[in-house]
Amino acid sequence: MKFTINQYFSKQNSRCGYCKGTKCSISHGMHSYTMFPEDYQELIDRGWRRSGLYCYKPLNNETCCPCYTIKCDALEFKLNKSHKKILKRMTRFLRDGKKDKNEETDRTGDFSKDAVGSCVDIDEDDCGGGTDKQSASVGGINDEPREPKLPIPNINFDVIAAANQERHEEAQRSPEHFDDQVPTEVENPVIATETECASKSSCDGSNQQRKKAKTIRLERRQAKLAAKGIEVSNCETSASKKQKVSQEKTLADYFADASANDKHKLQVILIPPNKKHVTDEAFNLYKKYQLLVHNDDPNRLTPSSLERFCYKSPVKYTKPRSGPQDGYGSFHQQYWLDDKLIAVGVIDILPHCVSSVYFFYDPDYSFLSLGTYGSLREIDLVQQLAKKVPALKYYYMGFYIHSCPKMRYKGRLEPSYLLCPEAYTWHLLTDETRRKLDESKYQRLNSNTDAQDVENFQTSDLSKVMLLYDNAYLTYHRYIQSLNIPTIDNMLDAIRSRIYKKITGDDDDRDLIIEYGKLVGKSLAHRMLYVKT
Repeated sequence: MKFTINQYFSKQNSRCGYCKGTKCSISHGMHSYTMFPEDYQELIDRGWRRSGLYCYKPLNNETCCPCYTIKCDALEFKLNKSHKKILKRMTRFLRDGKKDKNEETDRTGDFSKDAVGSCVDIDEDDCGGGTDKQSASVGGINDEPREPKLPIPNINFDVIAAANQERHEEAQRSPEHFDDQVPTEVENPVIATETECASKSSCDGSNQQRKKAKTIRLERRQAKLAAKGIEVSNCETSASKKQKVSQEKTLADYFADASANDKHKLQVILIPPNKKHVTDEAFNLYKKYQLLVHNDDPNRLTPSSLERFCYKSPVKYTKPRSGPQDGYGSFHQQYWLDDKLIAVGVIDILPHCVSSVYFFYDPDYSFLSLGTYGSLREIDLVQQLAKKVPALKYYYMGFYIHSCPKMRYKGRLEPSYLLCPEAYTWHLLTDETRRKLDESKYQRLNSNTDAQDVENFQTSDLSKVMLLYDNAYLTYHRYIQSLNIPTIDNMLDAIRSRIYKKITGDDDDRDLIIEYGKLVGKSLAHRMLYVKT
């Protein structure tokens, strides 16, 4: 199938998982049968997110808790003190298997991830303190908007392709849909182990910086002076600081801090879309996490629910020549400690980003802050992918929800940017931005009132919207002209639409299609297929 295909559901009201209000979370949604990575990239750059096969866009100026799409520039990412502490803790545990005494008895310093990725530092003041369950109870699977219980038409892709062979072949030749290398077989899953990284200079192939002889002599001289009680000169101190800055460790350097003699081995395995399936290990881990961290109802935790949310994805698996080695699509990163699965990260690899979908882990290892560690691993993945695909340099963390203090943690990955919900432009998350959000939970973000959505959908764009109707690809204009009302063949489409509805009682979805076009933007409305039932 060479088109993205969606069934649009319009506005939905649901329970809010953040403020716990009833029917106050307002969003637009659609069921996606199949979606090209480029199309999903454009959708999330317009404020959409997916949960399994369901895609939704919060209506920020109406919903109770406005959700701003947030991304981090992975190539400019800077480790803070807390990140370094977590990385060192992991290295120490892998090396000797020991935990600090406070880590053995206190699990309130855990980091969790919500349903759209990233970590919750629940021992921070703005998270309200409390236990794992209490503080990490927001942002779980059940807190996301759910697909409405409406009939979903079955679509036979083979029948549609056969009925639209000419359009099908035309789309296949289009370079924008990545179909120059659709994989049938894939290479072995990518495995990045701590031990393997240690056997090289670093995970990214670059040599670790070694101290120069001059620097070693300077440090020895400073030590001797300090032993004699002589104050080190400002000049020497400055030189020492410059050397320290030049040797600032990168993420890859931290992940390379392992040796063959370590007590534990950590493997992070990237599972491609056509190789991932629900296993007993994955389900047991998911169930344990949902019960202990999110206090979920055990009756709802089934292999099918895990598959629906974390395994099913509309994002098509593609491998263009100019793309990353493992292609674009929905992947899993599995974290294996020796022979035990301790965490799973659900991610989408897209043309411009790695988008975090969900992360679940074994609460027994919460002392390792696996949520934050997983985020750092995913940022490192972006940095590695960007070496071949420079445009793929962002890490998308889902939604930043300032009105819910427990969900503000995503802004701690710097530099981070928020998406303006009106102009769809990106803006650096600063203290000034936070101050404005404190004053009013809904903000335009783009202070230039003249800035408009470049993909703004007008009524005049309606005629070119692509529909899937009765197994045929056609534009809205062609669909209206095909209506069997011969007496008004030469009238305007809008008049034909109203008369047809009045005569037959059928709805041609004109108003819904206009609403859909405004939400997805002009280009996507003219490229994706809107299912017309």
